[in-house]
Amino acid sequence: MLRRQAEHFALLGSPVYARLAAQLAEDTTPARRIVGDDVSWDLGLRLFGAVHHHVLLGIAPNALSGGWDDFSAALAAHPVSLRRFVEEQGVQTNETQRCVALVPAFLTIARATGLPLDLIELGPSAGLNLVFDRYGYRYAEGAFGDRSARLTFDAIERGRVPAGLLRAPLEIRGRRGIDLAPIDVVTAEGPVLLHSFLWPGSTERAARLDAAIATFLEAPSRPELLQGDYVDLLPGLLAQRSTDALTVVFQTASTGYLEQERYNLLRASLEVAASDGRPLAWVSSRRREERESMDEESFWELELRLWPAPARLVALVDFHGNWIDWVG
Repeated sequence: MLRRQAEHFALLGSPVYARLAAQLAEDTTPARRIVGDDVSWDLGLRLFGAVHHHVLLGIAPNALSGGWDDFSAALAAHPVSLRRFVEEQGVQTNETQRCVALVPAFLTIARATGLPLDLIELGPSAGLNLVFDRYGYRYAEGAFGDRSARLTFDAIERGRVPAGLLRAPLEIRGRRGIDLAPIDVVTAEGPVLLHSFLWPGSTERAARLDAAIATFLEAPSRPELLQGDYVDLLPGLLAQRSTDALTVVFQTASTGYLEQERYNLLRASLEVAASDGRPLAWVSSRRREERESMDEESFWELELRLWPAPARLVALVDFHGNWIDWVG
């Protein structure tokens, strides 16, 4: 598991984590008091997030800067607090750059229906992507959003988003999210926790996160974040949805943490809801698994469904939103 995580870190741009995970794979002793027999696929993300959290709080300031000796020493010095973090804290990332792909998907839905959108995000973390329209975006053929925004994205496009789509009117009527442990960025701990799951050296991601948090805090109205399991809670929300707005359920990474049975249940609940005829759409990114080697570029597929039409692929995207190949 740690060897796979080391490859994952290397591919996605964290040489520090890649090196430490590879060394930890060869000598797991320093982590045993913390993780026990846990071999969950996301263990590396939770363990390194825990260490980074300790670094940011000044508890283990050298753990990620001085190499293997300082890292293993930090694991040995703080087993209780690190174990608590690993056991209790799920992975929490709020990568706003993924909004670069969400914007044309939402515009496609809005243009097709002419209805305002009621958004429901699954696994929203702090809800920063729910205020996507308060950021600015520059695509090759046009712009979208707030031109004076604190946070502006320059989209890297392999397949361009059409200018006509970027001019489509978009009205957001509701913003809600469901998360097992939503993060409140109004508190002092919230931003620290979000930064904990950024990888060392990711200065651009850190700057984006800070700008997104500031935008969120300045918003005249903030999204409603519900705590709970979205597989269980979503059917109740869908049962209450309106007939004069389009409910859009979306997610950008969270379903990857679901067991297949729970994922199937989620998709089934959408089908049941859609059968009553009230407007419903689904926007979701999933990892494309067909890769011949770890050296092959990793990308995700962005799926859009507007019932009663079948689902279709609208874009290929980088995991962190670094590029988009819009196919419409």
